[in-house]
Amino acid sequence: MATNLEQFARNSLHFRPSDVRLMLERLHSHIVKPRMSADELLDVVRGLGFETVEAFGKQIGLEDRTAESWARYGLSRDAAQLLLALLNYRQRLVDAMDDFEKTTQIPLDGFFENQHLP
Repeated sequence: MATNLEQFARNSLHFRPSDVRLMLERLHSHIVKPRMSADELLDVVRGLGFETVEAFGKQIGLEDRTAESWARYGLSRDAAQLLLALLNYRQRLVDAMDDFEKTTQIPLDGFFENQHLP
């Protein structure tokens, strides 16, 4: 928390009037915009190869209490968009690997599994 306060203090030295719009957008995103539900989030993290939101959080270095909050209350729409983009990227990668395997008969998924990637 001290680091966050220090960062806030440093950033406020360069505060511009146009920053108010950005701050209000951030508040709007977290308070007003619809959140990704806990069930939707669970579907996404399962699509990324994790059994639970907590397991996903542990893999990415998320604090336990944050992962628990996400698992219970869902995720802000902005953060959800990032996870959906990752899921989309993963699916495109899996599709490309499948196409490669069909053409070359070389199984890439075994290589990635040996590297402990979800």
